[in-house]
Amino acid sequence: MVKCTSIETVRKAFITELFGPSIQTIWEASIHSVHLPRKPTQDLSDKKMKSLSAKYCSIPQQRLTYYPAVPDSIFDAPDLEAAASDAESTPKSQSKRKPGRPKKEKTTLKPNQPSILQFF
Repeated sequence: MVKCTSIETVRKAFITELFGPSIQTIWEASIHSVHLPRKPTQDLSDKKMKSLSAKYCSIPQQRLTYYPAVPDSIFDAPDLEAAASDAESTPKSQSKRKPGRPKKEKTTLKPNQPSILQFF
């Protein structure tokens, strides 16, 4: 623990923590010498792997090295959920609604219906 008595001691503590004891000033440091703890990897569920494998094709070839390899069995598997949802959505014959707020239907006065304007 570093006491905040002077800015110089805090600066040295940060530099030592990030870059190691061999680096004394920020001008000697480079991004390659940063010492940060590795984040532990997470095991992904089958549902998440299936979802990510569907998006795998859109990744540019030069960026594929950043992503874990997808097994061929998942990559080539047919998407049963999409086929089922397409079959369910086809029989609907409702017309599409226009975007925006629905228009109000104007109420018309019925014959022999008194209006508030007639009372004054």
